[in-house]
Amino acid sequence: MKKICRVFAGMIFAVVFVIAFLYISETLRLKTGGSMDMIHSFYELEENTVDVLGLGSSHAFYALQPNQLWEEYGMTAYVMASPQQSLPMSYFLLKEALKYQKPKVLLLESYYFYSGKLFNSEARLRMAFDGMRNDEVKAEMLDTLLPDLSWKEKLSWYIPFLKYHSRWQELASADFHTRPYYRGGKLDTTVYPCKDMGLDIPEREIPPVCLEYFEKIVDVCEENNIELVVYATPFSTSQSSYAHRQGASLALEKYLAEKEIPFLFLQKSKAAEIDFETDFRDRGHLNLNGQRKVTGYLGKYLHENYDLQNHKAEVGYAVYEEDYLLYQRDLESGFNTEYDWEG
Repeated sequence: MKKICRVFAGMIFAVVFVIAFLYISETLRLKTGGSMDMIHSFYELEENTVDVLGLGSSHAFYALQPNQLWEEYGMTAYVMASPQQSLPMSYFLLKEALKYQKPKVLLLESYYFYSGKLFNSEARLRMAFDGMRNDEVKAEMLDTLLPDLSWKEKLSWYIPFLKYHSRWQELASADFHTRPYYRGGKLDTTVYPCKDMGLDIPEREIPPVCLEYFEKIVDVCEENNIELVVYATPFSTSQSSYAHRQGASLALEKYLAEKEIPFLFLQKSKAAEIDFETDFRDRGHLNLNGQRKVTGYLGKYLHENYDLQNHKAEVGYAVYEEDYLLYQRDLESGFNTEYDWEG
C-alpha cells in the first residue's frame, strides 16, 4: 500500500511540476505586442470561425482592428501579424493558421516586399514563432529558415524557458494579463505629425525571396479556396528608406496587376483619406485615428467584393460580441497599447 501511495504521490508531484513549469515558461516568454500577444492568442480563437485572416508586419496590426470589422459588418477576423514579419514568416504562419481556421479571405500587408532577407533577426523571428505550438510547421520553419542550428539550439525554440529563464527581472503587467479580445490588432492613441512624401520615386526590384514565398502563399490560398487581397498602408520615414520601400510598392503594383490579384495601394489611391498630421503614432505606423480609417475602408471593400456573412445573429459567435465590448471598454477608458510592449 505504501508503495502505491508513493507512486501516486510521485505522479501528483510530476503533474503539478509540469503545470507549474508550463505556467512559468509561458509567463517568461516574450510576448508579441505586449498584452496583445498576437501569435499565441490565435490559439484561443474558436476553431473555424475566422473568415478574414490578416498577415504582415507591425504595419498590419496598427492598421487593422478586427473588433471594428465585427461591429460594422459582423465579420470575423484575426490579425496574425508580428514585428518585421517577412514573406517567408508569413508563409509559415499561414500554414499554421490553416490547421485551426478556414478563412475566406487573406489580407496580406505588403510592407516587407522590399526586404531580401528570410527574416530580419532572431529576436523578430522568435516574436512570431516562440508562441507557436510545437508541431510539424514549426519544425519545417526551423529547418528552412535556420538550417544550421544544432539540436541544443533548436531545443530553445521548442522550450522557450531555456531562452527566457532570466527574464524575470523584466516582467510587466502585460506578461500576466493578456488581451486576446483585441484579436491581433492594436490600440494606440499617440499622435505623431509626419509628412506624406509622395510617390515621385523610381521603382525598385522586388527581391527574389519575396517573390518565391509570395508564390508559395498564392499556392496555399488557391489550394484552400482563399481569396487573396494585398494592401499597403500609408507610411512616412527617412528619405532613403522611404524611396527603397515605396519603390518596391510601385513594382508590386504592376506585378499584382499582371497576376490579377487585388492590390489596395492606399498611399497612392488616398482611398482611406489618411491625414499625416493626425493619423500616425510614429513615422511608420498608424494610430487609432488612422486604424479606424484603414479598417473602415478595408471592411467596406471586403463587404462589397466578397461573400462574407454577418455572423452577429448566429449561434456560436457570441464571443465576438463579448470581445468587442471588452475592446470598447478599453477604448473608453483611454488604454494605450504603446505602454505595455517594446517593439
